[in-house]
Amino acid sequence: SRSARRPVRGRRFAPLAAAVLVLPGLVFPYLNGSILNPGSFQEIPAYWHATADWLKKYSPDSRALVVPATAHGIHTWGSTIDQPLDVTAKSRWAQRDYVPFGTPGNRRAMDAVEQALLTGSQVPGLADYLSRAGIFYVVVRNDLDPDQIGQVPTATVKRTLEQSGYERVKGLGPVMTGGVIPQDAPLAVEGLYPRHRAVEIYRPADEDVPRPGQAGLAPVADTAVVSGGPEALLPVAGALRGRPAVLTGDRHPGLGTAPLQVTGDGMRYADTRFGLLNANTSYTYTRDERNAPDADQDPGERPRQILPFEGLEHQTVAELRGARSVTASSYGNWLFHLPQYDPVHAFDGDPDTAWAEGSVASPEGQWLRIGFEGSYPMPDSIGLLPLPQDGVRAAPTRVRVETEKGSATSFLKANGEKQRVKAPEGGTSWMKLTIVGSTAGRPGLTGAGFAEVDLPDVQVTRMLRLPRDAERSTSPVQVVSLHRAADPTGMSLAAGESGLHRAFTTGTAGTYEVSAKAVAIPGEALDRLLYEVAPEQRRRVLATADSTARLGAGLSARNLTDGDLTTAWIAGDRPTIHLSWTGRQEIRELVLPPAGGLSARAAEVHISSPDGAAIASVDETGMVRFPPITTDRLDITITRAAPLTLHNPVVDDDLQLPVGLTEAYLPDLDDEFRTEQPSGNRAFSLECGEGPVVAVDDRLYETAVRGTVRDLTERRQVDVTLCQDGEAAPGLELSAGRHRLEGGDAGPLVLTDVTLTRGTAEQAATSGRDLEIRDWLGDRRTVTVGSGAASYLTTYENYNKGWTATLDGEELTPVRLDGWQQGWRVPAGAGGTVTLSYGPATTYDAALIGSGAGIVLLIGLVLWRRRAENPDAPQPVPPQPGLWLGAVALTLVGVVVAGWWALLVPALAL
Repeated sequence: SRSARRPVRGRRFAPLAAAVLVLPGLVFPYLNGSILNPGSFQEIPAYWHATADWLKKYSPDSRALVVPATAHGIHTWGSTIDQPLDVTAKSRWAQRDYVPFGTPGNRRAMDAVEQALLTGSQVPGLADYLSRAGIFYVVVRNDLDPDQIGQVPTATVKRTLEQSGYERVKGLGPVMTGGVIPQDAPLAVEGLYPRHRAVEIYRPADEDVPRPGQAGLAPVADTAVVSGGPEALLPVAGALRGRPAVLTGDRHPGLGTAPLQVTGDGMRYADTRFGLLNANTSYTYTRDERNAPDADQDPGERPRQILPFEGLEHQTVAELRGARSVTASSYGNWLFHLPQYDPVHAFDGDPDTAWAEGSVASPEGQWLRIGFEGSYPMPDSIGLLPLPQDGVRAAPTRVRVETEKGSATSFLKANGEKQRVKAPEGGTSWMKLTIVGSTAGRPGLTGAGFAEVDLPDVQVTRMLRLPRDAERSTSPVQVVSLHRAADPTGMSLAAGESGLHRAFTTGTAGTYEVSAKAVAIPGEALDRLLYEVAPEQRRRVLATADSTARLGAGLSARNLTDGDLTTAWIAGDRPTIHLSWTGRQEIRELVLPPAGGLSARAAEVHISSPDGAAIASVDETGMVRFPPITTDRLDITITRAAPLTLHNPVVDDDLQLPVGLTEAYLPDLDDEFRTEQPSGNRAFSLECGEGPVVAVDDRLYETAVRGTVRDLTERRQVDVTLCQDGEAAPGLELSAGRHRLEGGDAGPLVLTDVTLTRGTAEQAATSGRDLEIRDWLGDRRTVTVGSGAASYLTTYENYNKGWTATLDGEELTPVRLDGWQQGWRVPAGAGGTVTLSYGPATTYDAALIGSGAGIVLLIGLVLWRRRAENPDAPQPVPPQPGLWLGAVALTLVGVVVAGWWALLVPALAL
């Protein structure tokens, strides 16, 4: 009927009315926060806005580095996912991103910084390395959630910065506790948690460290060519101050013969787990090595890497000495890469290193295999030193030894003591050790393993072979830089490598000047050295220990006799101390005051000496009384500690704290026997033959050492000088060809860095050209370059082929500096105006303009449609598309989604 066809008045306003009524109800839960998930927040704290304002004021041109890195922006006040400075910053800043958005070289450079900050110790060259990257200020964020997996304690980061020449210039935000204090934690433990401002800003203390701007100039004539990746620049950054650098694998337009060639061991052939921020890099692989067959990532495959360029000739590659191969089903941990559990360590003859399996489940079925270089005469039994079972680690209780001659199964005690097990006797080219039984433990944490597999006449070393891409270099100055990451404080999850074992090739024969660095490591040898640096006191009690916990610098048995209750010693896995003095004395009392903090007090001790022994209890004050013993030494083993536990959230269990003492006082001896600590600024020296031994090829060289007492107590680097014929003689004659350089871990000092230099490198000159920033906004930038010699212009940003530069209309040649930075070669001459432009921005801007025009057109069509008469009238039905038009449309959609293979679909249909 006519009334049925009559349109209802106002019907077109019904959707608008529904939206007005419904949308506020849908939005209200978001506005009042009731729908937010855990970790949500109302606003970014004010101190991050203050941080952004401070950086804008004091660092308007230089970039600031934010540390430590974080994967998901989880803070104590909420989870931002992105970083607070993403929305608050008004100046440039950088961080090591979770996802590698930048170039591979930039990622490797940032990884090198992040790994250095983990050590909690001195990192020479750090300030210069960051300056080269355009970074001056370092922002330490103390408000990250400390319970994140792999989170680095900011106290460790700040210690590294301070030891490496940085000073704190600003603190922002409230004072916060460095971590969440566990429930029911002992009061002494609560006091150990550091308190610091939410954000702290550091800068280099050395005024000579260059402060980078938005762009920089460096003379081409001073260029150093570096073999070994961007990270190889870190150990030598101080020596390369003011010099531009290019990698050997990059293009070097217009350079010719470089005045300086540096070969380093930084870019190593190793597996990387990109889902982790730290402890994500394996030990260095041999040329043919693959990931372990039970590895969680890419089992049995080649290592996953991010490289500035391909080719093993550009990388440091491992070579085994003493065996054809050493492999394992897994190692370390299923989640983290823990290179300290390299399978080679089970055969290196050092009981302080070990292999541990890294399965996510039970250790049963995990194996270790060695391939001999020829036929090996296997005895009927071999020695095994299993890692002891503790509250976290599982331990093997039954093992199977297999060779070409058969197999033999034996039981093991889970006490960490060396034991012998049966083996098939006879010649064999390989041996496989399999765990077939184990104690209960927490799977997926620290696995069962062996500190030593004792095979007669078998000792395996993982030698690192430096890159071979610079062997034919004709540079007048050649530098070989050897570096290993040390962990003297024990703060790093992935501990440093065992020993310094390097192989390298010299392209030219000559005299190479050797300079080296070493750090002190805990142990009895260091305890004795700390007494020897104060030799003037004749009557004294000398204290040493069988083990010292790696809980930071400053812990030493030397502290037990200094009369200072603020210093301490905390035991490692062998809680025994040794006290000795000159002249036999009657001893009947001993005071062992507890250290507190992360340690328990002694409750019972076993006292022994050549003149008697006793077992005695220790009261709460530390007093020990026993029958008199007339002697000049006491060996004191703490056989029982007072119960004191701390909850470990990783294992969800309460773990007993180690024993700690602040003094070992003998009341029967005069107070003059106490040995006060010498001044930290006091210089010490070790003459030739007293420093760590250096092996070059087949010859051993003695060394001399110079440093300060503080270098020893704070585990900072000391200078090591090569000796020949009993005198300091750092010059070493090397022929052209392959060479080896090695240093062990015997202590008290271990080598960390060795540099061999042929020729004399002149001090880098300034570019001599003026640089003025005229316009630095957007995708088109303008700078003015003065006259002078050929120079590199760098922007301290990621290299990108989309950027072009012209000097007064003439296009400049691009170059990649430091393995990742955008640069151009500015020829010698009068200079002029350099215009930088980003080509892809033109296409992007055109697409935006086209999109905007399309939106305007669409709105216009909608408005025009609304002015049509009777918009509610029935509209004619559009004709359906024809068969061919539909087929063409669907095919085009398929090409967009699936690529050109979609063209096969209509072809097959026909």
